[in-house]
Amino acid sequence: MSESLIERFRSNPVLKPDPHIHWRSRNVFNCGVVKDGDGLLKMLFRASHTEDQAFSDCGLAISLDGYDWYTLDKPVLRCGFNRYCSRGIEDPRIVKWIDDWYYVFATACSEVGGRIGIWKTRNFLDYMWIGIPFDWEDKDACIISEPINNCVYLLHRRAPDIWLSETEDFSLKGGWGNSFKLLSANAWTDPIGGKPSIKIGLAGQPIKTPGGWLVIVHVVFERGNRAVYTLSFIVLDLNNPRYIKYIHPSLILSPTEPYEMIGSVPMVCFSNAIIDATEDYLYIYWGCADTVICGGRIIKKKLSMCYE
Repeated sequence: MSESLIERFRSNPVLKPDPHIHWRSRNVFNCGVVKDGDGLLKMLFRASHTEDQAFSDCGLAISLDGYDWYTLDKPVLRCGFNRYCSRGIEDPRIVKWIDDWYYVFATACSEVGGRIGIWKTRNFLDYMWIGIPFDWEDKDACIISEPINNCVYLLHRRAPDIWLSETEDFSLKGGWGNSFKLLSANAWTDPIGGKPSIKIGLAGQPIKTPGGWLVIVHVVFERGNRAVYTLSFIVLDLNNPRYIKYIHPSLILSPTEPYEMIGSVPMVCFSNAIIDATEDYLYIYWGCADTVICGGRIIKKKLSMCYE
């Protein structure tokens, strides 16, 4: 199985910066997407107006089909929401939890660095702050969408590896004491040059499939003086997510299109959104070169380890 697993949308990019709207005039990228109870797709996307993408806000876009998006003019999660977000809110991931609230896991940036920030919302316009699970540099986080063995499982990135943490507090406000490294950063080999990956992290929210929890992963390689962001995936056991059933040996997406290779941060495909869209397809979205947002389809029948 090769990078043909993802079929890029012909309409890419699906979202671009708007030079006439200040807060998203430079960069529109790294989005979380979820399907609500009415079948609408809701997207929280990161946007910035600064050269270094600092002081990011999160905007809301809505779609009926996943291809065409209507975007609100004003951000819904703003830089400065609280002291943890004084320098921005970055890279949201969204999951619907058992209490019927949508929970947002984003990087809350301040003068002391990035922390995992957790919010919840029902309407994607008003947000309640839950807190930070850890008071150290951490990001690329999301929970598995249902409790397993009376535990909540949180995937996150303590650089450069992916970690798994547990709590029995279904409010997600604390108790994250049991943490361990799930997967090491060097789990993949660069098809160009043969060097091991230097950093990995959770992409979109874990997707429940008959064969396990499908977890898309960003995989970073060092090529010359450039960090190149690509995608692959793993599958976790449905009843014991501490156990990795499968590690896909190759990449499923690399920056090859002009909009992925050229931009504010070249050679980047960074995903934090995947949804179970139809009977036959998963939809996946990714930020391209930290400048625009693109999307594609994953054909379920090609994921034999998940759907057969």
